[in-house]
Amino acid sequence: MRVADLMTGPLVTIGHDATVADAWSIIRSRQVRHLPVLDSDRRLIGMVTDHDLRLVILERCLQEEPGRLAETLGRLRVNEIMTWAVITVRPDADIRDAVRIMHDHKLGALAVAADGRVVGILTATDVIQAVVGSPESSGRDRTGASR
Repeated sequence: MRVADLMTGPLVTIGHDATVADAWSIIRSRQVRHLPVLDSDRRLIGMVTDHDLRLVILERCLQEEPGRLAETLGRLRVNEIMTWAVITVRPDADIRDAVRIMHDHKLGALAVAADGRVVGILTATDVIQAVVGSPESSGRDRTGASR
């Protein structure tokens, strides 16, 4: 089995200059946990996760006056909090190799890239779903949205 057989696409991404508030909104509305971060030429430069966002938002809750939190999150950019060193895998890679990378690096997702462009994302949930049950049995489609 290949990565392309299990990866999620079309991909939900975010621009590097988007705000943390924007990223949180996308993650909540699109029901995803990982957002590949693209530069102005749409090249993959990082990854931001729901975990990253929760940590930053909660940290700011402790630092800011309650009335200024929204303003602070509206100024903080994704490229200030994202993970820069993103490990990618090709769509034609063997799924076992991708799982080994995820396991060894303790990653919840891998960006899938071809010809220098991100084309999908492979999450631990995608792999587990393939082993345990189909997306249809969970009531979710391949984009992660509830039906």
